[in-house]
Amino acid sequence: MARPGGDEHNELLERAKGFMSGVASGLTKLAIGHPFDTVKIRLQCSPPGTYAGMLDCVRSIVRTEGALGVYKGCVPPALGWMFTDSILLGSLHTYRSYISRYILHREPGKGDNQLPIGYQVLAGMGAGWTNSLATTPVELLKTKLQMQKQRVTLRHTDGVVKTRPEFSGTMDCARQIVRQSGILGLWHALPATLIFRSSFGPMFGSYQYFQRKLSEWAEPLRLGAPSWYAWALTPASVTFFSGGLAAEVFWFVAYPADVVKNRLMADSLQHPRYPGFTGMLTVACDLWTPPHQPVREQGVLGLPWRIRRIYTGYLTCALRAFPTNAGALLAFETAMWLMNAKHV
Repeated sequence: MARPGGDEHNELLERAKGFMSGVASGLTKLAIGHPFDTVKIRLQCSPPGTYAGMLDCVRSIVRTEGALGVYKGCVPPALGWMFTDSILLGSLHTYRSYISRYILHREPGKGDNQLPIGYQVLAGMGAGWTNSLATTPVELLKTKLQMQKQRVTLRHTDGVVKTRPEFSGTMDCARQIVRQSGILGLWHALPATLIFRSSFGPMFGSYQYFQRKLSEWAEPLRLGAPSWYAWALTPASVTFFSGGLAAEVFWFVAYPADVVKNRLMADSLQHPRYPGFTGMLTVACDLWTPPHQPVREQGVLGLPWRIRRIYTGYLTCALRAFPTNAGALLAFETAMWLMNAKHV
């Protein structure tokens, strides 16, 4: 999807193109994926047995909190994902450029303009770590707001007494966190977020792998293809499907770390179960061997049951991952193409 580029591109302009394309990606991700994310958070962080499954969770949210309940916590990502995705994809583009120049410096005669998959993984991990500094506060606020179970209303109703939510909104949530734990409390879950976002390495590595393999398969078939499936062979479709498949790789690898991160973020402000920097280890231990572990989960034979419990909510995540991230990466690549950005 990239137009031919050259060395005359200004380095600062190239970085700006990557960051602006990330803004388009973030807005696309929010529009498609937030309801799925709310259901995933509820399944991960609610006590066992709260919901019978994904559909039961959706029905419960709509019945008790209204249809807008699935969009709880959307304000932080609405503002934050434009910023955080621009950091993620902008820094990915920057790291790819740095690594590409390093390779060309060591091998001046190298003619391949595409980075090897291993270097794509390295650039993806670096982008994930860089992005963690910005995403941790955004995800903390989003998670705490998503875990509130009061009904969402658009106007006040006279004469009706409603339970006052713990947080009246995004700013109130942020104020309470800072008042309780100081400004660094917004980064309480940073270690868990760094581990979780390391999985952007496998994601962007597999994205490049799928894109190259699907392009090799589609290109010779594109000419003369019947109209009813020619759309599946276009560069845009290859990008879309590659992004969706890469997202499935990401979530399969990252899901256990995501559960730990979200449980840490959903912890009570007033009576925390996982305080301090050791909280992440406590969450992981509780997740692997909970205090009241069922007999069937104990020992070697209980391993499949433990894994099944840890992957609670994964179906929702897998269903969300493909369209959300495929659309987001397509938006990123399209914006890069429209701005004639250099592709590595």
